[in-house]
Amino acid sequence: MGTTFRHVLLVVALGLSLVLFGGCSADEPASAPEEPAGSYATATTADVQAALESGGAVVIDARDTNAFNGWALDGVARGGHIEGAVDFSSAWLEVEGDDIADQLTAALEVKGIADADAVIVYDANGQDAPAVADYLSSAGIGDISLYDVSEWADDAALPMVSYPNYELIVPAAWVKDAIEGDGDVKVFEVSWGEESEEYLAAHIPGAVHIDTDEVEVGPMWNRVTDAELERFALANGITVDTPVILYGADSMPAYRVQAILTYMGVEDVRVLNGGFAAWERAGYETESGSVAKEPVESFGATVPARPDYIVDIEGAKAVLADPAGSSLVDIRSWEEHIGETPGYSDIDVAGRPAGARWGGDMPVYRNPDGTMRNFAEVLDVWAEWGITPEQDLSFFCGTGWRAAETLVYADVAGLERISLYDGGWYEWLLDPEANPAETGEPARP
Repeated sequence: MGTTFRHVLLVVALGLSLVLFGGCSADEPASAPEEPAGSYATATTADVQAALESGGAVVIDARDTNAFNGWALDGVARGGHIEGAVDFSSAWLEVEGDDIADQLTAALEVKGIADADAVIVYDANGQDAPAVADYLSSAGIGDISLYDVSEWADDAALPMVSYPNYELIVPAAWVKDAIEGDGDVKVFEVSWGEESEEYLAAHIPGAVHIDTDEVEVGPMWNRVTDAELERFALANGITVDTPVILYGADSMPAYRVQAILTYMGVEDVRVLNGGFAAWERAGYETESGSVAKEPVESFGATVPARPDYIVDIEGAKAVLADPAGSSLVDIRSWEEHIGETPGYSDIDVAGRPAGARWGGDMPVYRNPDGTMRNFAEVLDVWAEWGITPEQDLSFFCGTGWRAAETLVYADVAGLERISLYDGGWYEWLLDPEANPAETGEPARP
């Protein structure tokens, strides 16, 4: 079901401030940099090593978020980021919106950049680092030097860090190469409802529309039966070994379908990191009009091949029964979690399953450009509520959309004991006697 979520300003106390959609009170940096691009000092590999060892300067990765995650882009010998570096992508500076300036200011605080005595900003294309340096200069940071990360990547003895499953979410350049190659990759635009005017006007070439009603049904908006899921796959030409790429104007429904296809057993299913906006910012061609589905006759596996990836209410209760080793993680707004609002227009019961822990709403998990956020910062938020990556974690929201996106990010980060509680709050509230709920601010562990 397509649901419009209104995100509000939340501040998570971690000794840091984390601004969520809706703005903050910090002043916006001046628009004009204090020094022109190109006037920054050049850092050496020894300078970067010294900064990481002493903490005398913050080392910043200014590249595309996908490079930070693990993709080898711009001719760099190894993917991933320098161990100990924080991310602040130049792509974030290109995003438009009333609250973008506030989000960027908050990122400076969370990443320890705002109060840094010095920073070293690196890229591999000679463009990302100067752009971020100009922004930092306008924000009042004076001691800035630039570094070419290719030098670091060329030395195998120097550590670089990638997320274990970074390939689950992909850069636009990888999608372009995939659809122009010789493989049988299938691209799908995912959103609620029939083909939208926006899809018909412009979509990734060859992209077939998937309506989320093909995989879920009201009133709980739980996934449809396994037999219906198999029919959905066949109708869309998806088999267990079909390479699948999903995207949308909003990535959330794409992640919803990715989680379901993974549960079914599709072996290679990925989401375009940052959604259709990432494709457009890359300047790649689009096409218009409808693209017909191309059905197949056999899925090639028994559905579900990964039944533990999505759990139902009994699985959620099993998680709640072991609070030391497990967490039922609420991926809804703080107001929904504490029971100030149900969060949806078609339900009027607010609260949370008794014992559920708050994992933060979607702004905790997304960068300003809609890409996956640095997961170390997510873990900091979780730690405040007793959620650890070693636990059995089952994510829920209202109907499974927000929680599915979080599930995939946790998968990207290499967490293994993870699942989606598909029914979420919609299912839980149906039986108050069997499913105890609570409201109010929970105690911190």
